[in-house]
Amino acid sequence: MNQPISRRNVLQLSLGAAAISLLAACGGQTDDAGSSDAAKEAVEIRVGYIADYNGAALMAVADEEGYWAKAGLKPKYLPFTNGPLGIQALGTDNVDVVYIGSGALWLPASGKAEIWAVNSVSNADRIIAQPGMKSLADLKGKKLAVPTGTSGDQLFSLALAKEGLSRDDFEVTAMEPPAIVAAFAAGQVDGAALWYPLIDSAKKGQPDLEELFSNEDFIDTLTFPSTFVAAPGRAEKDKDLATSFISVVKGANDFREANQDKTIELTAAFLKLKKEDMEAQASVAKLFTSEELATLSTEGTVHAWLDGLQEQFQKDGKIPAATDSKTFYNAELYTGTAAV
Repeated sequence: MNQPISRRNVLQLSLGAAAISLLAACGGQTDDAGSSDAAKEAVEIRVGYIADYNGAALMAVADEEGYWAKAGLKPKYLPFTNGPLGIQALGTDNVDVVYIGSGALWLPASGKAEIWAVNSVSNADRIIAQPGMKSLADLKGKKLAVPTGTSGDQLFSLALAKEGLSRDDFEVTAMEPPAIVAAFAAGQVDGAALWYPLIDSAKKGQPDLEELFSNEDFIDTLTFPSTFVAAPGRAEKDKDLATSFISVVKGANDFREANQDKTIELTAAFLKLKKEDMEAQASVAKLFTSEELATLSTEGTVHAWLDGLQEQFQKDGKIPAATDSKTFYNAELYTGTAAV
């Protein structure tokens, strides 16, 4: 015989059903909110940079102007002293994208990286010598410090060719850039292939140092672009990350072009350096708007820059042969991405 249901049982059943409905509703809301939050959660991107104006200005601007957040990214910054070290980190998956100078572009040409964006054209490299040494000929038989595979190394090769000399005419020592600064300032090396702002540091020890060659001495035949690069094939595998990063770079690039004084201040703060240091560094960089870079890319000018550098890399023995620069710089990826 069925037992009658008491008013108390009815109340308990009603409360139980209500609780189940409430839990279900809350569960649905939590899932929806969680999905929404997950969709909005910023994606971390590990960005390698070099601690100078060319290598860090766009990072400083992107931070200040909130471009990373607008693109759905959260940067983790990793400093490198030169481009080859940054590209080495790409190969071990310790960084997603890195800034490199023109001297390291032989690595993308060798299939070690792909270019996502051009940053600027540099005139920061120099061949320097101790006071009183007025030419490369004055340095014959003496010790020269050269950071292997960098833009300084590249300029050294160009200078040698122009003067009809070879590396065998000198005691060439491979050194990392910070070590070169210390050795030159202390008079332990007679000459060096280096770049600003490191030369400013070398001048603190040798204020009357000689500048024998600069990028500008070869500007009629070669252009020296700095770029942002990623591991080969990364854009194809992760196009969202690539286009998001490029959108940040474009936005920061156009801010820099329109607000150079402010960009100098932001970069100085980002690097914890003096504003005067940044002003000197900014003076050796040729800048373009993103629209200008897109035009230079689609018209083939950027590819001509890269092809010219490849010829030099081949002469220097850094690459066995030149390749189609379109294999490591996809201009359509850059031009097809809008700024944040």
